[in-house]
Amino acid sequence: MRWPRDLLSTLRGGPLPSGSLVERAVKGGLWAAGTNVGERLVLLGRFVVLATVLPPSEFGLLGIALLVVAIFERLSDLGLDAALVQRAEDDVDDYLDTALAMRAVRGAALLALGLAVAPLAADFFGDSRLTDVIRVLALSPFLFGLQNPGMVYLQKELDFRRKAVYRMTGAVVDTAVAVGYTFVVAPLLLNRDPTVWALVFGVVAGNLTRVLVSYVVHDYRPGLGVDVARARELVTYGKWMTGLNALVFLVTEGDDIFVGWALGSTAVGFYQMAYRFSNAPATEITHVVSDVVFPTYSKLQNDAARLREAYFRTLQLTTFVAFPVAVGVAAIAPTFVLTVFGPEWEPAIDVMRVLAVFGLLRSLGATTGPLFQAVGRPDLGTKVQFGKLVVLAALVVPLTDAYGLVGTALAVVGASVCFSEPVSAYLAVDIVDGRFRTLARVVGYPAVASALMAAVVVSLQAQVGVGVLGLAFLVASGVVTYAAVVLLFELRLGYDMRTVARTLAGGFGN
Repeated sequence: MRWPRDLLSTLRGGPLPSGSLVERAVKGGLWAAGTNVGERLVLLGRFVVLATVLPPSEFGLLGIALLVVAIFERLSDLGLDAALVQRAEDDVDDYLDTALAMRAVRGAALLALGLAVAPLAADFFGDSRLTDVIRVLALSPFLFGLQNPGMVYLQKELDFRRKAVYRMTGAVVDTAVAVGYTFVVAPLLLNRDPTVWALVFGVVAGNLTRVLVSYVVHDYRPGLGVDVARARELVTYGKWMTGLNALVFLVTEGDDIFVGWALGSTAVGFYQMAYRFSNAPATEITHVVSDVVFPTYSKLQNDAARLREAYFRTLQLTTFVAFPVAVGVAAIAPTFVLTVFGPEWEPAIDVMRVLAVFGLLRSLGATTGPLFQAVGRPDLGTKVQFGKLVVLAALVVPLTDAYGLVGTALAVVGASVCFSEPVSAYLAVDIVDGRFRTLARVVGYPAVASALMAAVVVSLQAQVGVGVLGLAFLVASGVVTYAAVVLLFELRLGYDMRTVARTLAGGFGN
């Protein structure tokens, strides 16, 4: 049979995306978007299925354990991939063996740290079960340290086709193992009720699969050489990324840590469910933008006019999609939660509404962070995130004391509104030598259209009630309303979505 070999050859050695840089970026963006949607649907299916069997406390327990492991990972992130993508030369083979060695040493150190610190973390969060869960999940950074370093080329060359295989296989295996353990292994083979271990085994199996697939989708085969001079180069750039990633982690996950410490694992279950589904659409858009525009901006870093055009076009496309999605999630939150998860998850509704605003703000930040990195100023992102963390720290305790989980969500939104997004936007416009009037125009149109859409959806929601048909009707009504308002803006005010639409059509057509 030749087809397995043909498939392997295609994955490992297919032609790179063709066309101009803009066309390649659009094609890469479409592949990345499709992958994100597919991966999200797989994991959403896992959550919906397992939420019918596992209580919120089990999801919260996994969430806390992943947070502990993530603390070690993010605080020690060397920024190696970002350093390699940012380099102007296309061929970075001479750096890859060194990068792999640095990752492997870091992964082994994090595994040892996780094994040692697990009991202390369990005491901090007040749940002894966390000890074993954290120790098993500490395998994840160790596995990541063994991943094929050639994977960096998939982002550097905007080749998201093969990256799609890497991500989707991991998600599918994660889901299959978690669901299989829940409904087959635990009740039939072990004669016990499923617990958090269904989720834990799924995570580890998915990460192991990604490591194996990384050597299938890219044909680079690393050696054992380490170049001290090149390691120093990578660390020089990556040190700012280390600080940035640590601060971003504290900003984006610090609220979860605080909730777990102050309110317990059940509250974490509600909070993370609300966060995951309120931010899912905007987060996936954010990931697509970050993956695609960083290498694109890097190639344009010495062309001011094209860099400015790329920034505003990226912002226009991002806000056009992310704003209505985030606002729509906030509008339909009650119907969505009660229909999909049931009344047991009702405490997550108001939290989801507030965090949907945070998802909208994150989509704006996705256009600025990669810009700072591409022009060789990752320090700007680090400084912005530090300021945001200070504001968040000042708000989270009093607001949580006053409003519970909703207060925690309000603190997260407040830190973005009061500091990070206005400062990031100011710096980005200054870097590209743009105009703030252009920024306001690009952001204003989808903001107004999304607000009108939300008004229509909320007015209809009380009449349709809970159920799949009602949820589908609300989503359809929102889509139609938003499209109609945007069309009106296009015809009367010159919104100029036609240029973006033609770019997208070109990407689909190639």
